[in-house]
Amino acid sequence: MDTIVAPQDKEALFDVVFYNNPVPMWYYDRATLRFLEVNQVAIDRYGYSREEFLSMTIQDIRPEEDIPTLMKTVKGLIAPLENEEVFRHVYKDGTVRSVKIIAYPARFNNHDARIVIVNDVTDITLLMERFELIAKATQDAVWDWNLQTNELWWNQTFLDLFGHKKDEVELNIDSWVSRIHPEDRERVMNGIHQAIDNGEEKWCDEYRFLRGDGTYASTLDRGYVIYKNDKAVRMLGSMMDVTEQKLLQKAQEDSETLLQTITSASPAALWMADEAGNVVYVNQKWIEWSNAGVGENLGEGWLQVVHPDDRTRVWNTYQNAHVSRDSYEVDYRILFNDGSVRWVTATGLPRLTADNRFIGFVGSVTDITRQKQLELQKDGFISTVSHELKTPIASIKGYEQLLSRTKSVKDTQGLNFLNRMRVQINRLDTLVQDLLDISRIESGKLIFKESIFEVNVLMAELVPDLQLVYPTHTLMLVENQSCKISADRNRIVQLITNLVDNAVKYSPGASKVLIRLTCDEEYLSVCIQDFGKGISKEQESFIFERFYQVNNVYKAPGLGIGLYVCKEIIDRLNGNIWFESVVEQGTTFHFKLPRKLEA
Repeated sequence: MDTIVAPQDKEALFDVVFYNNPVPMWYYDRATLRFLEVNQVAIDRYGYSREEFLSMTIQDIRPEEDIPTLMKTVKGLIAPLENEEVFRHVYKDGTVRSVKIIAYPARFNNHDARIVIVNDVTDITLLMERFELIAKATQDAVWDWNLQTNELWWNQTFLDLFGHKKDEVELNIDSWVSRIHPEDRERVMNGIHQAIDNGEEKWCDEYRFLRGDGTYASTLDRGYVIYKNDKAVRMLGSMMDVTEQKLLQKAQEDSETLLQTITSASPAALWMADEAGNVVYVNQKWIEWSNAGVGENLGEGWLQVVHPDDRTRVWNTYQNAHVSRDSYEVDYRILFNDGSVRWVTATGLPRLTADNRFIGFVGSVTDITRQKQLELQKDGFISTVSHELKTPIASIKGYEQLLSRTKSVKDTQGLNFLNRMRVQINRLDTLVQDLLDISRIESGKLIFKESIFEVNVLMAELVPDLQLVYPTHTLMLVENQSCKISADRNRIVQLITNLVDNAVKYSPGASKVLIRLTCDEEYLSVCIQDFGKGISKEQESFIFERFYQVNNVYKAPGLGIGLYVCKEIIDRLNGNIWFESVVEQGTTFHFKLPRKLEA
């Protein structure tokens, strides 16, 4: 379905496509190869800031050995690049990714440029296939005319559009000229020569063109002239059969053709709303999802697709963002056109004018059903395995205690083995407890049993026990102020244990871990310091995510759940957790909890 877009919304629609597309996109200057603009996904994927990108050329993101091939490609490139060849791009962190690109001629801020769409074929092959299908399915007959040799190239759509057979069409300019209606031929050719003689870059004309069945099609033809040393060397263009319809003026139609190509290739639904909050544009993807026409989705009509149980929450989120003129993100379910229910994540960004006036929202909606299904399966698996492990661990612990009672004090080797067994059982018990807590966190059923106790007394008992578990490091309780608190004693033990475990794991070359407990009238404060590998700036924002492990030279054992559980426990206790880290010097984790003692 084609969507007619008013001229005043054209720039805004390009913003929707460019800045909200879920794949990297950029403009670059064809003469200097310098980046002119990049979207946020490119910044996030490649690791460069926008300012860094705009100071670079496209050579800077290619391996050094690929640059000669790149230069040959871009210097000889005229037609849109829809290449099956796999290229290599280098991220800021040195990662080399295999990509395929689609590039179109474009004008950007008075630059002769190209707009580039980048597809990482390492893990987004499906998206690339969609772009390829769009390229093959385009309704325009694209041509490339070498003005020096008069060779002429057509795409497959030319044959399909006008009903010609491949072996009947010669690959030269005469094959095209001869098919122009005799009454139009001289005018069309004069127009082309006049455009070239005047040094113009663009040419456009309408004429009648001979079909394979002997009839003539009314054709809109547009060309772009390529100059080298002020001499026209190549002309690129496209023909459209407009027999049964009238098109908008040339400039508008050019931009909408490009817009339609890119939005159709996007796996995300794109939308735009006006200042009043009414949706004024949705792309083809949303129309396909909703199985309704454009008009039915405008205004507040898009809400019909939202699951009834989520509708109020989604609407309130949207309205709050509209009132605050702020960006937002929300997950919800939609009723798909085939009757299925699917999960999506929607994002919205405020549209602002040059003078910072709010004029609405632009945003995207992405299908995350598979992600949600995997999360549910993973949570279910964790819960099941944790419960299954808890009973045998309890049995093993009981047998260990029975053996300890029956073992002779003189049997030092046997007692040593039992102590080692007890240490490992306790570590396994802690791991299972963390796994169970993850399941409880996700279901909102994390249990807390508060009591008043002396944390310093607890620490004095706990640190020696932990020392048995971690014999490779000396655990030093360098400060242990007297502190009474109302909290869950077992959760405090869990916090200290997890943080000490983390400190030991990530400092394999160190010999000590420092533990400090301080207290004031309102808060208990604990810090645990290691002298290990440290955490890089790039990884800091992910530290408290579930199943995340720091990536450094040393691969620490574990599942990456301890810090996530600590963060969730502390959040529910209305506390705060943070860390300070210097690479190759170590990391210090801090947490603060309210004492909650009545005055």
